[in-house]
Amino acid sequence: MRLMRLVLRIMRVSYKVRHQSAHKKPHLKSKRNVWASAALSMLVISYSCDAYHPSENAIHVGYVLCDDHSCLSPEVYFAQSKHKGVGVVFAERTEEHPMMAVMLSEIHDVFCDSLGLVNGTSGSLTAFDGVSNTRAMQNSFNSDTGKGSPLAMQVYRSHQGGQSDFIPSVAELRLLVASVRKINPIIERLKGTPIALEGDCWYWTSTEVNDNKGSQAWLCSAVNGGIIETPKTDSHKARAIVQLNYGN
Repeated sequence: MRLMRLVLRIMRVSYKVRHQSAHKKPHLKSKRNVWASAALSMLVISYSCDAYHPSENAIHVGYVLCDDHSCLSPEVYFAQSKHKGVGVVFAERTEEHPMMAVMLSEIHDVFCDSLGLVNGTSGSLTAFDGVSNTRAMQNSFNSDTGKGSPLAMQVYRSHQGGQSDFIPSVAELRLLVASVRKINPIIERLKGTPIALEGDCWYWTSTEVNDNKGSQAWLCSAVNGGIIETPKTDSHKARAIVQLNYGN
């Protein structure tokens, strides 16, 4: 739509210049042509600058998240060498959740290293609240006992490209599962670790089991989004994700 409006504006300016120039002397025609060229240049420059800003509506599942927080289509990304990919978009923005991207590597740890310790997550199976869950897990660390959530602390120490990583909630991990077969080939092209669809395909969520928060949290299958209650002291894989907010 933006490009169409630009074309229509250029056509109107061009028609006006030609119509007026037909009734003017040659030297006035030349002057008007100069002004017309300048006007058209300003329109093009204005459009180019406006188009430079990232638009969430133009970013889709499979786009590459770069280290400067820009997103490029796979075709554009793999044809350039300036930007470094750190993740892949797996969910577009909706009224319920922001755009999200998954990081290229995996981590492996226990959800909690003290059986009975509540890590403070929501316990919700439907909320897109991995950020607050992960922060609660990190804040549950007790400096006196040295106990807390090794998994969340590992995410805290493994930020890539300045991104604020977090462990997905059940609802967020299920969004990732829905896109996994589309994004796995791109993750592999970026030299990352594809999300497991065979063998051990279970990943930690950041969601504790609501009626047993001291002992269990949910694992989620990357194959079909199924979840199982699991002792928090078990060690399993996790996949950090990040939210993308461009303000438009």
